[in-house]
Amino acid sequence: MNILLVHWYYPPQVGGVETLLQLWGEQLALRGHEVTILAASLSERDEVQQDKGPRVVRLASFDPAKVQISTLFEFRDALHAFFKEHSFDIMHLHNMFAPLTPLRTVMVFEEGIRHHIPMLMHSHCMNDTQMGKLLLSLSWDDVLFVSEWHRKVTLGLDLPFKNTDVIYNGVRVDYFQKEKGNREQARRQIQASPNDCILLWPSRIVNPDGKPTTRKRLSTLLKAAARVKKKTNTFKIMLMASAYGDEALQKRHLSAYDDLMKAGELYENIVLLDTTHSYSFMRDTYAACDIMCLPSVDEVFGLVFIEAMAMEKIVVGAQSGALPEIVDNGVDGYLIEPDNDRELAELFLSILEMGKGERAEMGQRARQKVMDNFSSDHMIDDTLRIYEKYASP
Repeated sequence: MNILLVHWYYPPQVGGVETLLQLWGEQLALRGHEVTILAASLSERDEVQQDKGPRVVRLASFDPAKVQISTLFEFRDALHAFFKEHSFDIMHLHNMFAPLTPLRTVMVFEEGIRHHIPMLMHSHCMNDTQMGKLLLSLSWDDVLFVSEWHRKVTLGLDLPFKNTDVIYNGVRVDYFQKEKGNREQARRQIQASPNDCILLWPSRIVNPDGKPTTRKRLSTLLKAAARVKKKTNTFKIMLMASAYGDEALQKRHLSAYDDLMKAGELYENIVLLDTTHSYSFMRDTYAACDIMCLPSVDEVFGLVFIEAMAMEKIVVGAQSGALPEIVDNGVDGYLIEPDNDRELAELFLSILEMGKGERAEMGQRARQKVMDNFSSDHMIDDTLRIYEKYASP
């Protein structure tokens, strides 16, 4: 099968969809399919990369940050040339809802129609804005969602879908293994003592628009940490820093939460992690932590949960969105009532009191859950079953 995967960005650019796109490309290629990935260039010129695995075609005019009219014309011409040179059995677009670039999505859609290619739109986030609903309303052959909750909520928008399907996100369980993470080195880097409990909050401090994140509920975590600190000070909280290595900007982002950190006397407990590191840094970070906590609301999936679970970590989230599809509360992780910092603090303290054997058993159940339901093999199997419904034999 000749497969085209489309998204604005592709690694080394960082993001959840980018990570999944790389996984799709590599795994589909390993199964013998011809895979092309169409993404934005990392430079001012078009580039083609053909190593082992998928071919990556990067167009400079595909960059969503470039909104000039002249760039849109360049993109149109580049698309014409691209589709004239290549033919595909299926086109799989990912999250083409960037607010500044709806015309590019329409242009890609029109090329698919012109060349009679079945088109699947994969939604990885909530798209209840007017522009998001408009783009979802295009006559895609199938709209794919990352959880049943995500599909149910979007179907409630009463849009004219032809077909919908669910493909759960997956992770490489051979990569995310606790034995492969460098726990001790990562803990040394954050100057953690042997007795410190390390809590990881794996999300950006600010949204792409520069405003403090709200849906990920860092405020709930900090309020809970302040309660915990009244009982014990043997913990650190690792926050994923944005700003790509700019330490001053990272601290300025964190300053949006100054009031909470001052009130809870939490400055000495906070560690900012630099996301410019390689992807293996994330595996080491999971290895270093004892608890992965992201009490966000209306999470459409939660890729970090299955990554941490594969690493046999105790995960904590909110009873909201798709997380009940991933975490069985009290069995392979914990789910709290949304925005309940008191409950979260009590849960942290109870985890601190758990014996190593009890923690290990929960971590083993968590990894087994991922292997049974959220491995990359499951994701690719589900994807190919859907492709086969639309691609010509």
